Amino acid sequence: MSFAAIEGHDRPITILKRALVNKTVAHAYLFSGETGIGKKMAALALAAAVNCGNAGPDGGCGECPSCRKVASGGHPDVRIVASDGDDIKIDQVRELQAALSLKPFEGVKKVLIIDGAERMNAASANAFLKTLEEPPGDALVILVTPLPQSLLPTIRSRCQELRFSPLPRKTLAGALARLRGFGEEDARFLAALAKGSMGRALEMDLEREREDRGELLALWTGLPRMSSGEVLVRADALSKDRDRLERLLDMGVAWLRDAMVLRETGDEALLVDGQAAEFFRQWGERVSLQRMLADMELLVASRGLLERRVSAQLVTENLLLKLGEG
Repeated sequence: MSFAAIEGHDRPITILKRALVNKTVAHAYLFSGETGIGKKMAALALAAAVNCGNAGPDGGCGECPSCRKVASGGHPDVRIVASDGDDIKIDQVRELQAALSLKPFEGVKKVLIIDGAERMNAASANAFLKTLEEPPGDALVILVTPLPQSLLPTIRSRCQELRFSPLPRKTLAGALARLRGFGEEDARFLAALAKGSMGRALEMDLEREREDRGELLALWTGLPRMSSGEVLVRADALSKDRDRLERLLDMGVAWLRDAMVLRETGDEALLVDGQAAEFFRQWGERVSLQRMLADMELLVASRGLLERRVSAQLVTENLLLKLGEG
């Protein structure tokens, strides 16, 4: 539960540590950035630091009872709230407001972490706004979200926003090699697919990613030979698992990136997936750079539609039909 345990994110962590030293911690923060990037971990580290009696340059000591309780999720003054179903509901917000109005039970500050703050519906967001307008003096609120633009402007304006950027691939690959014992090529492969997210990188299953990548390549290369009916059947199957579909789109982008890099440079050392170099070389000989760029644009656009919660089936049908065009 110290800032030293967080990989990367030097700028936001430095800002938080300076605020702790200068005793200028804001009453409300908005931590934004990609899912799994380390925002929640930073929020917990800040919660530990403001309540730690032995806090040092890196925040909480990690050893005292307060820090251990934050780490285990058992600190009575630190609350983490997530969505109840699809939304964070107004009843949850009202319960939190009542809890924040009370004095800390054993810590210095009561800390509220709203994980997935973009899931507050209109009623809960407006109710929560009152807490930010009249914050208790001994309370700290931290909103965590990958979609800060979805929050009410009045909520954002009352928080100090800290942006957590995607981690460099080199940092992720090093962590995978150190923490999971992967070789250089496998670590680089997973780091590229993790899109800068440490959480995603550490959770990924190497064998599964290789299998899914192979399945995607087989589907993509087979699309031109399928009838429209067959394509729609495959689209229906893929669309039933939105998370997996998003991962496959990310893989497709990485695949096209490799094919274009190899086509233009011939340098296999620059590839995300060096094991597929020969396939990328053959693919580049058959497919024009213009078509690769068009397919890349299509994949990125489809990913964006899924993030905006457009029907996964419609997105997948349109994607596969266009990819299958000669």
